[in-house]
Amino acid sequence: MKHLYTLCLLVLVAFSSCELEEIKRTCDVVKPTENIKWLKVRVQELERSNRCQVVQQGTYNGHSVFVIGSCEPGINSINSVYDCEGNLLCFNGDETCPDFDREVKDLRVIWQDAN
Repeated sequence: MKHLYTLCLLVLVAFSSCELEEIKRTCDVVKPTENIKWLKVRVQELERSNRCQVVQQGTYNGHSVFVIGSCEPGINSINSVYDCEGNLLCFNGDETCPDFDREVKDLRVIWQDAN
């Protein structure tokens, strides 16, 4: 009986800890521009543009973000900053996230238009 109680307790702990692992982590994919639906659609739209476009991924305020903007030389653009679910957080280059350039970490290009 003692072993059965111990086994039930272990099973209960195992199942309750699994629930903590089910946190939505949509940014943890190998190729976000192919595996995150909203971002894939956005990249397909950018591919139809005749301007140079770029998508970057980084960390801002502890959260993974995607930055979409222009890569045209000599163009000073305001980039859009999105969270993993595709919600627009702010615009880099205006008052909506004035600290973005100082606070963003590990910003890297994950897609760039071939134009």
